[in-house]
Amino acid sequence: MEKVNSTLILNTLKTMVESKKMIPKEEWLNVAFKLNLLRIDEAQLLNRMKQVVAQKKVELVKAQDKKNISAAELEASATDVYRLMRDQEDLIYSIEQFVMIAKKNSENF
Repeated sequence: MEKVNSTLILNTLKTMVESKKMIPKEEWLNVAFKLNLLRIDEAQLLNRMKQVVAQKKVELVKAQDKKNISAAELEASATDVYRLMRDQEDLIYSIEQFVMIAKKNSENF
């Protein structure tokens, strides 16, 4: 049995939207509750990614003869880890927006 996580929930919702199925209003609050609980896991993953990117920047600066922070930041931002970190930020933003919309819609029940 597949473990429920934010990505699974969002992919299920995306599939519903792509197939032009309506998401029942009753489901909005249930899904928002789950996403809000799982958001902490996503935030912790993002924090670990930020740490890896920061460590990469430190390595790059230490390896330079003439310390150039901008060059180190540019080089670090070209890595896959940086791209994944940005994707993770977007995922968290999507979760926060979904929860906000669900709260708004719950006022209309």
